[in-house]
Amino acid sequence: MEDIMTKNKNHHLEQHGDAWYFIAMINGKRIKKSLGTSSLTEARKKRDHHLMEIQTSGDLQHHQASRTGKCLFGEVSKIWAEIAKTEVKKSTFIDYRDSMNKLILPRFGDIPIAEITYLDIKAFISELPSSNKRKNNILVPMRSVFKVAYLDGIIDANPMDRVKNLKVKKPDINPLSMEETERFTKVVSPHYRSFFEVAFFTGMRFGEMAALKWKNVDLKRRIVKIRETRVKGEEGMPKTPKSVREIKMLDPVVTALQGQAKQTWGKSDYVFLNQDGRPLNPNPVNFYIWKPALKKAGLKPRPLYQTRHTFATLMLDAGEKPGWVQTMMGHETLQMILERYYSHVKSYAGDDGNAFMDKVYRSSSAEKNTAVAG
Repeated sequence: MEDIMTKNKNHHLEQHGDAWYFIAMINGKRIKKSLGTSSLTEARKKRDHHLMEIQTSGDLQHHQASRTGKCLFGEVSKIWAEIAKTEVKKSTFIDYRDSMNKLILPRFGDIPIAEITYLDIKAFISELPSSNKRKNNILVPMRSVFKVAYLDGIIDANPMDRVKNLKVKKPDINPLSMEETERFTKVVSPHYRSFFEVAFFTGMRFGEMAALKWKNVDLKRRIVKIRETRVKGEEGMPKTPKSVREIKMLDPVVTALQGQAKQTWGKSDYVFLNQDGRPLNPNPVNFYIWKPALKKAGLKPRPLYQTRHTFATLMLDAGEKPGWVQTMMGHETLQMILERYYSHVKSYAGDDGNAFMDKVYRSSSAEKNTAVAG
């Protein structure tokens, strides 16, 4: 083996991310092959194997044809997995891996990747009993596998280039009115009341609230700092750069967090915990808290995410400026607010939450006090 390496200096290893590649010039032609490993020791072993393979065959064209003609989709998917798990969040990689193992590999794993056509992929997608949104998510790791194959010279053309994402209809906005939020918070489990009051009046995402720690809550300055999100038990950076933000606490948020402090301050780093003292998970909260409370309050079923839409519509209905609402919610662009909630925009009176406090919250509180006095 040393003989081969000494005589032939036209080969080397290259690292891209955590993945190692074997590069060689043989018979005047350049080959590049992913070694499917992040270990340099393993990469050197595979390099030596490929050098011996090339020396034995003495024919680069045969070597290349063998590689491109017989390289299975499943083999390339292993290379993709090594790369992907270093480039995306753990929770995202788990989703991709599940789609690959449960859906994609059973269909394409044992087929040479060079033989998979555009029509094969379209047929596979059309047969999936999933929503268009889910199908588009399944396409993501498929695209990546074919991209690896194309860039590595395993295939000459990428059939995924012609496979477009399916159209996805945005779910309807079905927020709660101010009166409905009050009905809801009256009947929801007391353990979760503060959680929902904060959700309704900050527009925070569930993952942001699940990851919220007391060190990022400043009751004196009335500021909540969004620095982390929690998805499938894993904490990481928020969804987008704009999602890293500071949220102004409106009066109901201050009151809710003061009450929550009696439950978890000094007992946990986290602001909100489930009844077993563990960080929140969206599925149990949705099925065992949110849905039963909606029913008990006499409200129509709707996704848990509507708490975020409730904040946006309450603020815009009160006349808060869309730009302020955008900042509070962590949206990337103002256009997202205008397109999503356009029908709810009535005026642009304020930009600090005061319009909502003056027109809606205090008015509602005054009505309740009058009813009690009567």
